[in-house]
Amino acid sequence: MKPDMQKLVLGIDIGGANLKYASACGSAAAREFAMWLKPEQLSQSLLEDIQTHFVDHGNRPDELAVTMTGELADCFLDRKVGVEHIVRQTCQAAETLAIPNVRFYGVDGHFHQADPACENPDLIAAANWHALANFVGREIASDTLLIDIGSTTTDIIPITQQKVATNALTDYDRLCDGSLVYIGCRRTPVCGLVSYLEHQGISTPVMNELFATIDDALLMLGYTDEAVDDCSSADGKPRSRSLAANRLARMIGLDRRTINTRHAELLAHQIIAAARIKIEHAINQHHEHHSWVLSGHGQVLISVPDRKSTLHLADHLGTEVARCAPAYAVARLRANENQ
Repeated sequence: MKPDMQKLVLGIDIGGANLKYASACGSAAAREFAMWLKPEQLSQSLLEDIQTHFVDHGNRPDELAVTMTGELADCFLDRKVGVEHIVRQTCQAAETLAIPNVRFYGVDGHFHQADPACENPDLIAAANWHALANFVGREIASDTLLIDIGSTTTDIIPITQQKVATNALTDYDRLCDGSLVYIGCRRTPVCGLVSYLEHQGISTPVMNELFATIDDALLMLGYTDEAVDDCSSADGKPRSRSLAANRLARMIGLDRRTINTRHAELLAHQIIAAARIKIEHAINQHHEHHSWVLSGHGQVLISVPDRKSTLHLADHLGTEVARCAPAYAVARLRANENQ
């Protein structure tokens, strides 16, 4: 089913660390945005991104379809305050750009206008997983297990007969039933994954400090590329292998003077193994599903069993759109509603 080309819907996924955009026609863009550091700049960032990536390319949106997780940022006293702030800032950007309609996706599977969204924040908060699963069930696979591994979290969502097949709708409920695992491929602290690391035959307690993240382990093992201009690491220094090794060494009270590359790689293997075990344990709670749809850029953290039927969302949508999958999902869902 093709989206209504007469009315361009732009989907936006407003997270705590990233802003992601995708139109129902398949254009997509993303940028880092540290909500916890600069929530008051959200409206301006949205305005600039929409103008740069869509309006200036002749794709002025007629409507914004929005989902969010950024309300969880600790700059907000609670989720209600966060939802209200994001709704207000998004509507402000839309008004400046003369975009007449803004709708917010809820875990009830419906889109809501701004005032009802603020009045029912628990419907709107952290709903991007539901939007993605709803879209996948309707358009890609009617009976499957959706596994989406992003920079911060892993979502494990059963889909049955085209519908999201879980009664767990809040983050609390999803944490309890294992459908939300707070492990991702970028921001997860090493001390949240392991309590001990073996170094030169000695099992050493790790320091409960944000000295290193899983990203450093992935860098050391070549699962992700170095980016020396990117300083979004635990210590604010470049994302290079040499500095990643230093950050990992600090987890056990050492540093680059006493840890060589091989030592750091051995530490990294232990960290990645721990992440995989935790995610695998959660996936195994949904063993009744015979097929998987894999989403997100952290798929290195799972092992696909032999003979398991799998579909990679990036193969279906393209890499750029798949990177912004929840944004594309709300764009498609809303565009189909408008037909």
